[in-house]
Amino acid sequence: MAFLATLIAGAFFLIGALLAYFGKNKKGLVDFSIGMAFSVMLLLLAFDIVPEVLELLEEKGTIFMYIFIVIGIVLLKLIDILVPHHDHDKEIKTHERHLKHIGIISSLALIVHNVIEGVGIYNIALVDFKAGLLMAIGVGLHNIPFGIEIAATLNETKKNKASVILNIILLTFSTVLGALVMMIFKSISDFVLGSLMSLTIGMIIYLVLFELLMELGSSKYKKYSMTGLAVGVLFMVAVLVIGG
Repeated sequence: MAFLATLIAGAFFLIGALLAYFGKNKKGLVDFSIGMAFSVMLLLLAFDIVPEVLELLEEKGTIFMYIFIVIGIVLLKLIDILVPHHDHDKEIKTHERHLKHIGIISSLALIVHNVIEGVGIYNIALVDFKAGLLMAIGVGLHNIPFGIEIAATLNETKKNKASVILNIILLTFSTVLGALVMMIFKSISDFVLGSLMSLTIGMIIYLVLFELLMELGSSKYKKYSMTGLAVGVLFMVAVLVIGG
């Protein structure tokens, strides 16, 4: 049953992907989804991930949080270099490459993040399935805008449909990988979990500041991106209020 809870959390990516697939205005949807992902990621860091890490590591371990955040930023920068390079200012005419770039590194960052979340959901569900299920739904709600962003951006690049579907499948089942890790290693200390989550914080910071922010700045559909930002804020407020 604990395994099922992690699968439910990942399934919300499919909801976002379907919204992106059936949307009529694909270009507007891309800008809307990037704006929404930007505000959701920032608020998720501030009100969810960072407080959880501070609780896991406690005061003496906060130095490790900063260390692993830096490692996360450097790690995503290295991934950034390995992915076909782009110069945002010089590639306005080949904007497709930048969207593909964002889609790829977003997927990589979110897969790491989801594996860690899967570990947390599985642990809670083993003790109290109801609590684990509620956490899975809360995590799943966060995954909807990310599913929209990944599917919309990769679709916009005219990327092979099989590749887009593979990305969504990986994202959907990445939360389940966290459960598999727990089944294999039985347990993970708060320190290790907090350190892994700190790594994710660094990756998200890089993604928000050096990718999504640049994309928002060059958006040709400002009304869609601004609407996405606003909806992302309202979405996160609703999730935080409902989740307590």
